[in-house]
Amino acid sequence: MKALSKRAADRYASGNEFADDLSHWQQGPELSIRERVIVPKGLRSFDADDADFFLDLLPGPRDRDGLPESIRFWKKRIEETDPEPTFSVGLIYGPSGCGKSSLVKAGLIPRLSNEVVAIYIEATPDETETRILRALHKTVADLPTDITLPETFAWLRRRSVSGTASAAGSPAPKIVIVLDQFE
Repeated sequence: MKALSKRAADRYASGNEFADDLSHWQQGPELSIRERVIVPKGLRSFDADDADFFLDLLPGPRDRDGLPESIRFWKKRIEETDPEPTFSVGLIYGPSGCGKSSLVKAGLIPRLSNEVVAIYIEATPDETETRILRALHKTVADLPTDITLPETFAWLRRRSVSGTASAAGSPAPKIVIVLDQFE
């Protein structure tokens, strides 16, 4: 049904995705019926604690892993290591209260691979830079402490381009910084 959808946005983005789903389908059906309890949050956004049921609230077609297109789009591009299909900056925008924060905190961040470190910051008029630097210092052990935010980003970029390994010898993870409430 996904391949025959009227809207192009609801169909497969590539023949490879279609072929991959067909191959997976040939292995046999996966039946899973699950009962979800949705906890209303009032005016607060959903967060990682709500990740189990949050996807059930999102409309649209799903891939075989149950991810709606809105989550799959961002997940695929954030996890991508080739610079061409990924992006340096992504923007989710919409009117206040439409669910942008919930989409990121409950839908996307909990589903990112272990090779991606997500840093979530709520922006403020005075402390955004300090919050970003503090979070980066908690995440990146060998990050110099005496450099500015632009110098920190340049340092991280050089490290990722050179493929410098962390102290444990594993490759440096991809870091995604989410700035919320950045009006």
